[in-house]
Amino acid sequence: MKKKILFCCYGLGIGGIERCLINLLNVLDTSRYEIDVLPMNPEWDLLPNLRANVTVLQPFDYVMNTTDTIKEFKSKKKGLNLYLRYIAYRVINKWGKKPWKLFKAPEKEYDVAIAYAHIGYVPYYVIDCIHAKKKYMWHHEGRYLKDVHYSLDKEYYPQFNALVAVSNDDRNVLVEAFPNLENHIKVLYNVLDREDIRKKSLEPCSFNYLPGVLKLATVGRLTHQKGPDLLLQIASNLKSMNIAFQWCWVGDGDLMEYFKSEIQRLGLTEVVIPVGNQTNPYPYMSQCDIYVQPSYYEAYCTTTLEAQVLTKPVITTDVYGMREQFCGEGDGIITDINVESILNAIITLAKNKEMRAKISCNLKEKMRGSDENLEAYYDLFDE
Repeated sequence: MKKKILFCCYGLGIGGIERCLINLLNVLDTSRYEIDVLPMNPEWDLLPNLRANVTVLQPFDYVMNTTDTIKEFKSKKKGLNLYLRYIAYRVINKWGKKPWKLFKAPEKEYDVAIAYAHIGYVPYYVIDCIHAKKKYMWHHEGRYLKDVHYSLDKEYYPQFNALVAVSNDDRNVLVEAFPNLENHIKVLYNVLDREDIRKKSLEPCSFNYLPGVLKLATVGRLTHQKGPDLLLQIASNLKSMNIAFQWCWVGDGDLMEYFKSEIQRLGLTEVVIPVGNQTNPYPYMSQCDIYVQPSYYEAYCTTTLEAQVLTKPVITTDVYGMREQFCGEGDGIITDINVESILNAIITLAKNKEMRAKISCNLKEKMRGSDENLEAYYDLFDE
């Protein structure tokens, strides 16, 4: 019989964690597993990318969120009992209690339930509501802030059969925050659907670089974490050095208005191009000469892996997971987290086409075949 697995996630909108989940689902062997996916928020941008034979459950059949107004709730779901439950949920949430305990759970019992996010109610809901023989939680952050959720996390994290960090550095973050769980934390790297990335990179996109310029690309949410402020300073330096370039940023976020206004203020409208969220970022990546990741922190960056699949020379800051991705064998450049270091790396690669070609050749060899990390997932699910 197939093992029954539930993936509970924040949503299926555009984001790195969401893309990692879609990638994983698409490569898992569904002849071995019966898989359900329960998003806790109705975000569906990446749903068309899901090709796997899995069942996606509707959030409002099971869970609730505080962003829905009563009017929106009534339009989505009729029924007095559910409506009253929603009112109770809003009251309990306002009191700072445990509102997820009002959520429903799928009726079936699972062999494995996975909280594929450590944010929101996901881990607490999986522990308190889901019926499963084993439960695991994924951590993708690359940092842990001891905020108002810390006491809850200390209560709930030990109840999982294991916590899964996406890099050794990410594991160290969790060990520092929860030293009593050191033997409770595993490392599983994110997996990629390499052939799908290559195939989608051939699709058309809404932006094309000007001929004869140095083509740079960055993909990620427009948040402080991803370093848009560093990008703008580097771009200003490149422009003042009379280097012909264009830099495409794929992604949206709470800093989009700031980003656009700074582009205007710094006179970078012709060279820094924000194209917003794209369900398929790979055509934008495939056009570039150099992929740049100017992040302040990561757990195990997915976009740099995707750039490697597309054999693009990568410049990345020295954040968690990068020294596990790049092995010092001519497959990328790791810099300090500052403007000067990133700028020097860009200039080095811009002036040295042979070096870029060598890195691309090395990556082509490195990324041959399927993702070797997948077997570790099967080992975990079949324990």
